[in-house]
Amino acid sequence: MSFWKKLFSRQKKYRDIDELIDEELRMEEEEKYVLSIDQIDMKNAGDRERYVLSLLEQIADASAQIESCKEEYNTVNRYLQDMEDLEYIQGEDKNSLTEYAKAISLLETDKIRYEEKKQRLKDEDFIRMEKLEENAEEGIRKLTEAEQYQQAIRSDMMRLENEKQACLFRKQEASAAMENLRGMALICTVALFACMGMLMIMQFALEMETTVGYILTAAVAAIALTAMYMKYVEAAGEKKRSAHSLNKVILLQNRVKIRYVNNTNLVDYLYMKYGVSSAKELISIWERYLAEREERAKIKETMKDLSFTQDQLVRLLRKYNLYDPVIWLHQVEAILNPKEMVEVRHALIARRQKLRKQMEFNTNNAENAQQQVKELVGEYPQYAKEILKMVSDYEDKYPTS
Repeated sequence: MSFWKKLFSRQKKYRDIDELIDEELRMEEEEKYVLSIDQIDMKNAGDRERYVLSLLEQIADASAQIESCKEEYNTVNRYLQDMEDLEYIQGEDKNSLTEYAKAISLLETDKIRYEEKKQRLKDEDFIRMEKLEENAEEGIRKLTEAEQYQQAIRSDMMRLENEKQACLFRKQEASAAMENLRGMALICTVALFACMGMLMIMQFALEMETTVGYILTAAVAAIALTAMYMKYVEAAGEKKRSAHSLNKVILLQNRVKIRYVNNTNLVDYLYMKYGVSSAKELISIWERYLAEREERAKIKETMKDLSFTQDQLVRLLRKYNLYDPVIWLHQVEAILNPKEMVEVRHALIARRQKLRKQMEFNTNNAENAQQQVKELVGEYPQYAKEILKMVSDYEDKYPTS
């Protein structure tokens, strides 16, 4: 039967006692959609056609809305019927139903707790540590030893650098002392010749007795030059020893630097291998990985138990031919708590009332449009054939079951 015939014969049969509708508000909403021909020139073929087509489209839209609402309305009724069927479950099945619901509730709580857990290990870190799990502890040991050895090498390098600077300082001091002693020896030699010259002048020109002066001058010069020579020899020895020590320190530095470079390359490789910047970070990630692995094993087991329990619950509900047993997996609290069940029922009833109101509105809207088409046929019999043909053509173009 076409939508035209169905709507012409449709009655308002969706009122129930439990429906509370504000009649005045509903009528006001309907009046907004009542079409008027006051401003339509029926003698104009174009205006007349557009007006009739608008009425037919209004009827078709209302029909589509009603069919959609009816389908949803029937679904809601089935859900309400399922709730009534649940109340008839008794005995062992009732106990099993409650046990399954409790188990699902607890398992879902554990699942949510894990998913909301803070400071979880990043997935990329978990995957990386999972790949390196077999040699992670060995890697921690190697990286820790390498970092400790790196610190020891740095300490050795600092100590050797201090020794190097000390050797350089002693060498420079010895060199400076030797230069000073050479200068002092030159001054003493010049002073000796000057004194000898003066004594000779005093001896030959003034005919003075200068034997004691010669002896004293020679003795002082000998003692001074001997002392400076001894100091010079000592400074030269110190310079030689400092140079020898400096060479030994430089050789040790070169060896330590090679060790430092090799150890640095090893540390950098281990950092790259484990994706960390220190052994401390690797230890932290490893400890968190172990905890995370245990948590994931638990949640995996939880999900397995949850899936099994859900299957058991659905299988039990299917014994009672419920319309949608799967939906109860998402509202197990209603099975356990009568107050929750009441809330679910009230929500479904509210939805059903809303659907009834919407169906009545569209039914009235379609009937108003139908009435206007009838009035057009009655008021303008000269266009009746044309209007009925438009109705027939519209049905052929947009057929409905």
